[in-house]
Amino acid sequence: MNNYLLVDDDQVFLFLHENMIKIADPSATIRTMQSSVKAVAYLEDLIQSGQKMPDCILVDLNMPEMNGFEFLDYCSQHVAGPMSLVHIYMVTSSLYESNREKALSFSFLKGFREKPLNREIVSVMLERMLKEKAQQQ
Repeated sequence: MNNYLLVDDDQVFLFLHENMIKIADPSATIRTMQSSVKAVAYLEDLIQSGQKMPDCILVDLNMPEMNGFEFLDYCSQHVAGPMSLVHIYMVTSSLYESNREKALSFSFLKGFREKPLNREIVSVMLERMLKEKAQQQ
C-alpha cells in the first residue's frame, strides 16, 4: 500500500487528484492538506516520531503562506535522511518555463507536472515509484 500526501490550496484540484490516484492505485492511503505550512508540520511530526514518510508527495507551486519552492527548500534539508525515498512532484497551472527550470533544479524532485493530472500521468508516476522501490529492495 502506498501513502500519498497532496498539498494544494485548491480543494477542486485536491479532489480531482485524489480521485485520479485512487483509480491508478486503489489501495492507496491519501492525506490531503490545503496548506504547505501544515504539510511541513505534519512531516516534522512524522520525522520526530520516526513514523513512515509518505511514498509520494504532490505539491502545488502557488500557495499562500509558503509556496511550492519554499516547501521544496524544506524538503531539501531532509532529503538525505528520512525523506530520501519520497517521490516528490510539483504540480501547477503555471506555464512559465522559469518555474519549471527552478523546480527541476531540486535534484530530488521527480517531476514538474501541469494541472490537472490525468489518469495516464498518475499511472506513469506510480509505475516509476514502484520500479524505484523494487530496485531499492
